[in-house]
Amino acid sequence: MKNWMYNIGLGALFIATVLTLSYFGLNAYTRHGEKIIVPNVLKTKPFEAEAMLSEMGLRMKIIDTVYLDNMKPGVIVKQLPEANEDVKSGRMVYITVNAVSRPRISMPKLTDCSFNLAKALLKNAGLLLGKVTYEYAEYGNNLVIAQRVGGREIEAGQKVLKGTTVDITVVDTELTPTSDSTAIDTELENPEE
Repeated sequence: MKNWMYNIGLGALFIATVLTLSYFGLNAYTRHGEKIIVPNVLKTKPFEAEAMLSEMGLRMKIIDTVYLDNMKPGVIVKQLPEANEDVKSGRMVYITVNAVSRPRISMPKLTDCSFNLAKALLKNAGLLLGKVTYEYAEYGNNLVIAQRVGGREIEAGQKVLKGTTVDITVVDTELTPTSDSTAIDTELENPEE
């Protein structure tokens, strides 16, 4: 009987010791109560942000590059965790940087599409609608029959810079053909509508 009580006492002492060490050990391991407020590094260059963050005991990693034409090239446009959040020292701050140059994209196929579909394809590709020329034909009203960049025909799939202006020629069956010209140049007032 005495041996049995001795074993229970040792077990209870062991459990109390483990719980006490765990309680104080976890506080030290997780740095309980220690916090750093994340600075705002948006609109700064990555090397400046890295210096600022490392000075505060934080680390930085670039996870993405995007192109935003309303931001300066090469600056930080997004950070996680965001500014003014509480973090522990050694925390990684993930950033997204604005590209230094406009990306090259594939020219979409606008020919044989309706005028409205061509506008949507241009907008989705990050291209701008330029001069719209209407040309008479007996059939295919509102059909795009040509696409040009800088006055030259451009094929679908060719690489162009994002934000390039694309001129198109559209069929209009309601125009009356004349002997001197079959085309009318029109500048759109608001191509986004």
